[in-house]
Amino acid sequence: MNATTTLRRGALAGALAVLLPAVSMAQGVISGTVMRGVPVGELSSTPLALSLADAVRRGLEQNLAVVLEEQRRRQAEGDRLSAISHVLPHVSGSIRQSDQVLSTAAFGFTLPGLPVVIGPFGVFDARVSVSTPLIDARVIGGLRSAHASLEAGRADVREVREAVVLAVGSMYLLAQADAARVDSARAQMATAEALVQLTIDQRSAGLVAGIDVVRQQLQLQSARARLITASNTFDKRKLALARAIGLPAGQPFTLTDTSTFKATADVTVEQAVVEATSHREDLKAARARLEAARAERRAAVAGGLPSLHLDADVGVIGPRAAEVDRTYTVAAVVRVPIFEGGERRARVVQADATVRQREAELADVAGGLRFDVETALLDIKAAEMGVAVADSARALSGQELDLAQDRFRAGVANTLELVQAQEMVANATEQYIASVYEHTVAKASLARAVGQVEERFVSLVRGER
Repeated sequence: MNATTTLRRGALAGALAVLLPAVSMAQGVISGTVMRGVPVGELSSTPLALSLADAVRRGLEQNLAVVLEEQRRRQAEGDRLSAISHVLPHVSGSIRQSDQVLSTAAFGFTLPGLPVVIGPFGVFDARVSVSTPLIDARVIGGLRSAHASLEAGRADVREVREAVVLAVGSMYLLAQADAARVDSARAQMATAEALVQLTIDQRSAGLVAGIDVVRQQLQLQSARARLITASNTFDKRKLALARAIGLPAGQPFTLTDTSTFKATADVTVEQAVVEATSHREDLKAARARLEAARAERRAAVAGGLPSLHLDADVGVIGPRAAEVDRTYTVAAVVRVPIFEGGERRARVVQADATVRQREAELADVAGGLRFDVETALLDIKAAEMGVAVADSARALSGQELDLAQDRFRAGVANTLELVQAQEMVANATEQYIASVYEHTVAKASLARAVGQVEERFVSLVRGER
């Protein structure tokens, strides 16, 4: 495994370190969903100028994960409305006109002189009925649980949006790095072409052997292969980005932002932890889910308590619509659960287990805030030092190549030094590109750690204060 492959794998690992924690948390959201979008807009032959901010905005509007999670939130809204309906009066109306024939014998009346069959006769009945709970702890607990579940759903939507920002943003940053690799490969190929011509001239002058020409031509082919690989990777990265943000298939676009290094503003651990405690959506969602579980448990326990309901109706009844009398019924109903076959106990046990799970989840998220913050700050510090080292190595490798060319022209060195110097330039350039990308990924990790991805991702990546 060469140095270039190692660096690229390291860069990919850095991207996954940002993406996977964010996309695995939300309900039903997997990385494959985050990488897909709903295409919107008309296909145009004019290339679209796409900045990092534009890509993030389009991802938040058209990414499939956001669309699906928003619909799950709407389902939670439907559950809340259903729970509200259980505590509100239910009113219904009916109008009935019937012709009846009754059998007195069927009701046990067989008195002499009393007809066995009465009728036919008409009955008109128009009535409005109302039924409402007055005291029902189980229904009230279910409503509180639905409210908390809806709040958790809203937090999940915001968290999925943050996951999409990280995914789309990281894909854009990877594309930026790939674009820089393409530029670097082109520059290396141009250098290799110039050196091939130089060795041919030196061979014609009788200053170098034929093997030096062949060796430099091989180096040129290596540079061409590197350019082909870099261009292919860059084109595929752009396709993946286009799909994630919902661009029409085949829509050409260009990246307007470039990979540059900008140091991060100083942030203390304590400041970042305070921000994370206030803004982390996974913490808000965990708290809401715990509240929902506790409310559901209270509702399950309250299932054994008596409930009071009011049932009433008012209407008119008579042989026909023109001959009616007004009637009404008002009833207070006390319902007392006596034996349910252990159903209530089962609900309590299940709800209690859910509460314990939600408590553990909340403790894990709350306890992990400081770890996430410290890890992100350490990564930023290491990445900044890595950029400095890579930049220095890149400058030194350029100087080495210049000296090798001078020595070759002077006839005191062969193409082995040139080839080695060219490889050092290629590796140093790749190391610098990877280090700049890893630094931007570290800044994205900090945005996620403090819980302000949607608001601060673009500004943090750009190095804005």
